[in-house]
Amino acid sequence: MDHVSSCVSEAITLLKLDRRSTGRKQSTRKGATSSLVSTKVFGREDEVGNLIDLLLLRCNDEPVSVLPVVGIGGVGKTTLAQLVYNDPKIARHFELRMWVCVSDSFDDTELTREILECASSSDNLQHQSVTNFDRLQTAIKEQVARERFLLVLDDVWNDERNNRLSEMERWEKLLAPLKAGKSGSKILVTTRSGTVSETLGTMQSIDLKGLRDQDCWSLIKEHTFRDANHEEQLKWERIGSEVARRPKGLPLAAKAIAGLLKNKRDAEEWTSVLVRNGIWDHIMPTLKPSYHNLPAHLQRCFAYCSLFPKGWKFESDVSIHLWMGQGYIQPRSKKVRMEDAGQDYINDLMRRSFFQVQNKEFVTLYGIHDPLHDLARSVSGDECIGVEDDEPTNIPPSVRHLSIKAEKLVTVKDVYHHHLRNLRTLISFGGVLRSGLQDGLLVDVLGDLKHVRVLDLSHCKMDDLPEVICRCIHLRFLNLSSTSIRSLPESLCRLYHLQVLNLNGCRLRSLPRGMKNLVSLRHLTAADQLVSDIAEIGRLTCLQRLHVFRVRTEAGYTIRELRDLNELRGSLYVRNLENVESKNKASEAMLNGKEHLGALQLQWQSGERNQVVDDDDEVLEGLRPHPNLKRLEITGCRGATHPSWLKTQWLTDLSVIYLSGCRRWESLPPLAQLPSLKALWIQGMPATKSIGWELLGPGREVFRRLAELVLDGMPELEEFLGDRRFFPRLQSVVIKDCNKLGMLPPLPSNLTELTILDHGFWIPYIDDTRTAPVGSVVSSLCIYNCPALIAGFCASLKEEDSLSSLQTLSIGDISLLTGLTAGKSLAGLQNLEIHNCLEITSSTTEQEKAFEDLTFLQTLCFNGCANLRSLPELRGLRYLKKLIVSNCPRMQSLPKKGLPSSLKVLEIASCHPLLKGRCGMEGGCDWESIRHIPRIEIDGEVIREEATALHSAMIDRN
Repeated sequence: MDHVSSCVSEAITLLKLDRRSTGRKQSTRKGATSSLVSTKVFGREDEVGNLIDLLLLRCNDEPVSVLPVVGIGGVGKTTLAQLVYNDPKIARHFELRMWVCVSDSFDDTELTREILECASSSDNLQHQSVTNFDRLQTAIKEQVARERFLLVLDDVWNDERNNRLSEMERWEKLLAPLKAGKSGSKILVTTRSGTVSETLGTMQSIDLKGLRDQDCWSLIKEHTFRDANHEEQLKWERIGSEVARRPKGLPLAAKAIAGLLKNKRDAEEWTSVLVRNGIWDHIMPTLKPSYHNLPAHLQRCFAYCSLFPKGWKFESDVSIHLWMGQGYIQPRSKKVRMEDAGQDYINDLMRRSFFQVQNKEFVTLYGIHDPLHDLARSVSGDECIGVEDDEPTNIPPSVRHLSIKAEKLVTVKDVYHHHLRNLRTLISFGGVLRSGLQDGLLVDVLGDLKHVRVLDLSHCKMDDLPEVICRCIHLRFLNLSSTSIRSLPESLCRLYHLQVLNLNGCRLRSLPRGMKNLVSLRHLTAADQLVSDIAEIGRLTCLQRLHVFRVRTEAGYTIRELRDLNELRGSLYVRNLENVESKNKASEAMLNGKEHLGALQLQWQSGERNQVVDDDDEVLEGLRPHPNLKRLEITGCRGATHPSWLKTQWLTDLSVIYLSGCRRWESLPPLAQLPSLKALWIQGMPATKSIGWELLGPGREVFRRLAELVLDGMPELEEFLGDRRFFPRLQSVVIKDCNKLGMLPPLPSNLTELTILDHGFWIPYIDDTRTAPVGSVVSSLCIYNCPALIAGFCASLKEEDSLSSLQTLSIGDISLLTGLTAGKSLAGLQNLEIHNCLEITSSTTEQEKAFEDLTFLQTLCFNGCANLRSLPELRGLRYLKKLIVSNCPRMQSLPKKGLPSSLKVLEIASCHPLLKGRCGMEGGCDWESIRHIPRIEIDGEVIREEATALHSAMIDRN
């Protein structure tokens, strides 16, 4: 009966959601006009100027250009459009101006009639009775012909009943007669939806952000203290910063706050208003149409986000996995992965301004604006409850999704015991489960959660997961990351519906033996060693990620386990291939069936240094990957020949190939046949003596896209034959430990970076005539431990040779700097790094002259110069911004004449102890010469940092 009751309850829940999400509700918002309600608008000066410039811009490609302005409800899109519409420059430029407010459910004929009425010069009602769409469009065409017009379509929505192609065709038909206007005509569209922007826009959209806090405060003061005297206004400035933060940048919210505070002159009254959450109630009617315009599947996903606190940053993968756990993601066809469909959901919510990108450094994070978070809470009702720290614990019986601090679980368990039984989601935001209650509480809670699909106990200080976890038979998502759990019960392996298991940061030493039974598992996040120890992992055929697979000889761990893992994405690192006996065994991995893999690394573990295993050739032959592969690494192969699949155009999408430790390869495969190859790394191949035309293959194909070439650890390589056609797009070359290399094909003129380390006598040139030195075109040059090369390179430069392209120079020998500056031009040099130069002790006259010639140098670094006692005089470097001196143990003092006044950052590390004392703020001998520098850091300690210089210092650090 409990099961039946649960099913009925869940059906009712879904019906409620569907009832809220179906049907298109008419907007209650009254249509805005072109007239400004207030002549005072704050914080939009830049946006107004930018928008006016774009509208006055002549676009030759389109007779009529469409410029969208996108932003959430209440951010001020309509006000911005009104400001621009009424600007005198706009009025003079456009012979005809029209303003039409578009509702969220408009009729094509009615909208066309409204445009026509705006375009008509008379006020008669001759078009009111016309119902023929074609006649109306013809009339519009006649009205706008030979006139430059501006049409504002305010508050435009897409019709969710139509697909995107249908909407594009609909709008194209609606706007077709406007193409009769004079060139330079514009249509300005305001919308909450990025989808509308993509559908209509012919110009780059303007994404309207919120106001600054200062501008919000100015807006609030304008509406609150309009009649107050100056002294009374000053009295409230002290709490203005707190008030200004409340609107979260929304002008509509700022006006709502102003309305609540108007005529209140008591501080307690203000505090009472600000503490209440009712501020957003005033703008909720403005936001709700956006929600009602969402498709049903997006409504459910958005409402679910109310479980998380305001300001929460959502990772796309985590959000998608949670939605998957609840069954919210329904792909359009069986060929579409749930994860891909989920990413489409996120992109759609972002286009509609429900999500905002917060961070794109390493992972894309999304945030929800505070008023939209309140909207999510409002529409989710009592089904999604997020209990925050300062809120009373009140759990209604209708709750289905609950997020709560771990320490509050005790209260919830004791008071709302029966309410937990129908939970579909329980998310704990970390915290301590008190000693003595841990085991019992978890047993009781987990015992009740018979219908839970999502369980997140991450960051909870818990030592064990009880056996009763097996009762959560519907569980799809289990997050135990960053807990102190040391072991998992075998009963976990009876959760046959589990899709996501996160064990990152746990103290686990092993996984349960029955992990192979989790046949629905799609995402397993755990230490590589733990995953490698799963026997018969090949039974987890839904698995999407497997970073490392270690081949063993015992059953359950052979390479055959990879055979059916055809859903793998990302990168796969196959190690210990020395344990594969033959080509037939290797082919059992069916790597050529892994169409979704992006990167593959094949590694043989190095045994005896000179051990030869001829079977490795055949094994590598049997490991042919799928042609969709983007990156391939072959490491430690002990065979003598390369595989046939590298001799053809099989890997058409391969962009990066890394060949390392193939010690018996005497030649390279025809890699130029790989049409997408952009980076080629060849490392640790001592048997290779010559590289040449064999790289091109029988068709004499050149490296059409190769941008990066690395030759490293090839001590016997003597020549790299070829001509200038080899590398037409090469940009970066690294040559390291190739002491015998005396020839390389002439490098292209677009080369920008050259690094030569531990090399012999060879000097690279740019063209076949060998008259243009490589230094004449590269912007970055790095040379270390190449004394003969340096001498030859400097001697080869003619008086007229210019090195003005060189911007970054990294050297290990000061003689290169003096040689290059002796009569040559380094005027463009901006960054100079001198590393591990033992020859430099104190500056000679020649060295002083070399530094004087570096007119535009901005960054200077001395590192590892063990004998350096004093720096050269640097006062003449008028543009120097950053100076770094590190690992120079004999360096005791700074230049007597001081440092340049332009210097913004000084960093000193691991130098003579006396230097730190001399640079001290209290009594330091060198303090007067450096006190003008905004940021000073010594041995990791920031001893001076001016706030005004922080921004420029951060830029310099990058």
